[in-house]
Amino acid sequence: MVTWHPILAAEEPSAGRWELRDQYGRCYGVVRILRHGAEVGYRADDAGGELIGYFTTLRAACGQVHARFVRAHGPAPFQGYPDFRA
Repeated sequence: MVTWHPILAAEEPSAGRWELRDQYGRCYGVVRILRHGAEVGYRADDAGGELIGYFTTLRAACGQVHARFVRAHGPAPFQGYPDFRA
């Protein structure tokens, strides 16, 4: 069975740099290829440039960028109960 993957939301405006875009064309994350000697990896950032993490595959990097994008559309984390004792 074929399924959609976040890498399909990626555009490559320049070699080694992928921008993940929503249905309106807005960039919600960036993945860059990194080379350190013979090793190759990927750096994933959100649209604001905040580091999400480093990954060994493009698939994993795009998946984490997309997961953060999806989580941003849900409720905020529980902040605790208010303290009315004042």
